[in-house]
Order: sequence, then structure tokens, then C-alpha cells
Amino acid sequence: MHKILLTVLIASFTLWLPAQAQEVRSIVFPVDGANNFSDSYGDARSGGRVHEGVDIFAAKMTPIISATSGYVSLLPQNEPSYGYAVFIRGDDGYFYRYIHVNNDTPGTDDGQGGVTYAYAPTITRGARVVTGQLLAWVGDSGNAESAGSHLHFEIRLPDGTPINPYSSLLNASRPGAFNPEGARLATTTINDDKVLTSGPLATCQSNTLIQASTDTVYYCGADGKRYVFPNQRIYLSWYENFSGVVQVTDEVLATIPLGGNATYRPGVRMVKLQTDPKVYAVDKGGVLRHVTTPEVAASMYGAKWNTYVDDLSDAFFVNYRLGDPITTPLTI
Repeated sequence: MHKILLTVLIASFTLWLPAQAQEVRSIVFPVDGANNFSDSYGDARSGGRVHEGVDIFAAKMTPIISATSGYVSLLPQNEPSYGYAVFIRGDDGYFYRYIHVNNDTPGTDDGQGGVTYAYAPTITRGARVVTGQLLAWVGDSGNAESAGSHLHFEIRLPDGTPINPYSSLLNASRPGAFNPEGARLATTTINDDKVLTSGPLATCQSNTLIQASTDTVYYCGADGKRYVFPNQRIYLSWYENFSGVVQVTDEVLATIPLGGNATYRPGVRMVKLQTDPKVYAVDKGGVLRHVTTPEVAASMYGAKWNTYVDDLSDAFFVNYRLGDPITTPLTI
């Protein structure tokens, strides 16, 4: 009798457990920076709720990247009670949720950042996203204000049932790979690339091109400064032609402060320094990432990857900084 009862209890308990709680999805880790997390799926929450995701703790404004390719299905423009969030319907039919996105002006805890400091500029509802693309930034919006900045990350089955993402996170690919398409989509303007924001200066119209009496073309940043294109190759990584360049007088140009040099658009070309045999991919913010093998290069740019390599003058190296090497072939 006791044996029968025990068998029934075990069977009942097994049916109660989420059938696919430890399913492992093939994803890229969604937080691109220092972080820590534990298996908090199923933990008790206020109001009798249970935790339907895993909390990944990281500093505010740490980049949140797309764990997989898909489409943006939800992107609140007014902060809900649970905070700013990005919901993605993956190409695999699963749902991926990123919650408690930043709501603060950088460097503060004012809750006044709005969507400008919540979501990446290229992220809109219905938009196509690719694996590794910048979606948003870590924060403490909604009901996470007292919990510390973190990303609440969920994975749901095609029918909407949540599954435990912990094993998927443990097995996730880390940013040792590089997705050129994702890098391009994340930086449609030099404002995006340099993270230029509006300031007190308004000496030229943001995101426009200007030229005076010389051949030099400048980009007008959101900060009211002009950024010079050091050569035509860098310019053509951003623009197809020169039809959008506006002519100004030398006197007008002189009133616009010089902000620095423009760098290659991320994901478009690779570069090689004239005194260094290494080939580098260009990531956001002028970050050069060593492409460690020809196989890695081919996975990103195809069999003729070498035709995507430009020589970069040593004189312009100061405009860039070195980042993590790319050691893993792109497999998406």
C-alpha cells in the first residue's frame, strides 16, 4: 500500500514539474559585459507569483544584445509597471523577453531617461533583429528599482509557456564571435557609433554632411560638433555617394567645433595597419577586434574575405582602440 502511494505521489510530482524546464536553446549570452547570475527560475515572488526567468546582474548601461534572430513583438514606449522591455519572437518560434531595461539618464538614478536611454535607436516594434545585435541597456526600471540593475531574461515556448533559461545561459555563446550584419544594423549613423547625444551646442544640424571650400567632408554630430572623414574609403563605408553633402561657407564651417575623426562603420570593412600583419574587424565605437584565423574571417565575410580588408594608416590608429579578439567562427 505504501509502495503504491509513493508511486502515485512521484507520478503526480513529475506531472507538476515543467516538462521542458531544462531545455537548452542555442543562444548568444544576452548581456555583453561583466555580470553574474544564478538559477532563480521558479523562485517565489510577491503576490503569490513565481519567477519565470533568470536575473542577470550587471552595471547600468551594460549592453543587452539579442540572444537570437527574430522580430521585435513588443516595445513599450511608456514605462509599464514591470519596466521598459524588449520582447522578441525568434525565428525558431520561441519567445525571448528582456525586462527592466534602463530608465535613467546615464550616471543617475532619476528614472527620467525615457526610451532614448532604454532602447538602441534601431530597435522598433516589428523590426528585424539578428543574433548579437544591440537591443537596449541594463537598468532597474519598473518594479526592479530596489533590486539593483539587472536583466530579467525569459525564454518561452511557441505556445507562450515559460521554460527555465538557466541551462541555455550556461551553454550560451559568449561574444568571442562577431556578426557584421548585427554591427551594421546597430550603427546606422555616426551618432549611433560614437554615442553622440544632444548638448548645448547647436551649430549644425545633427546627422548631416557638410563641406566648405576644400574637398574635406564633415559629419555633423548630435553634440553640435563636426567629425572629419580622413579618407574616401571611410566615407564610403557609411554612404554610397556624395549626393547628400551640403555646401557651406568657410566662415560657417569655422563656427562649428571640430569633434574628431570619423571611423569605419562597424561590420562593413576589415582593416590592417601598415606596420601590423594582423587583420581587424571594426566594432562599434572604433573598436578593432583581431580576426584570429582565415576560417573566422571567411565565416563572417565569405571565401573572398581578403577583398574586404583596407589598409589603415598608422596615423589614424589613435582614432581606434583594441577590443577582444574574435576567436569563434560565425555560425548563424
